[in-house]
Amino acid sequence: MINSLSQNSTGTFRRCALLALTLLTYTATVATAQIKITNDGKCGKPDQVQSIEVGDRTGHVLVLLKTSCTWTNSTEMAGVKPKDYVVTETHDSAGGKGQDRGYVVMTMDNGDKAFARFTGSSATTKEGASTGEGTWSYTGGTGKLKGLAGKGTYKSTLNAEGGEDHVEGEYTVPTPPPPKTKK
Repeated sequence: MINSLSQNSTGTFRRCALLALTLLTYTATVATAQIKITNDGKCGKPDQVQSIEVGDRTGHVLVLLKTSCTWTNSTEMAGVKPKDYVVTETHDSAGGKGQDRGYVVMTMDNGDKAFARFTGSSATTKEGASTGEGTWSYTGGTGKLKGLAGKGTYKSTLNAEGGEDHVEGEYTVPTPPPPKTKK
């Protein structure tokens, strides 16, 4: 059961990460207007997993996961290309259903980063496959992505080989101020 819960949590985390990264990747074309995005991503097995039985009822488990992911579709954003993202998630699960929340850190090819948080729910089958869905929002960024804002929804699937995420939403990046001229 813990393995199924870990897989479920990993899938939800991956889905959220993918959603956040997808939103980030489509920001390049318009600086201050809200931009609608849709994107898909793929994650491997978790890099780290810790689970603890709660003890209040059979099968109630808290899981902490960290997973590395890549985009299967990506577009330059603010003139930089998305490189990868890492999802760190908590999963509270019992009876095949769970509540998920966590954070996503996305890295661009120039080293700039975007940050997002997510919350959602997930369900795991007896075979260990899982599905999840929820909402996400950007919490900021660095470099060309400083001031990144946006929100949306995600859906994810997970099995023993890894997971896939589908994200949709809107985002904005402030227009950088014009360069200062010397007087």
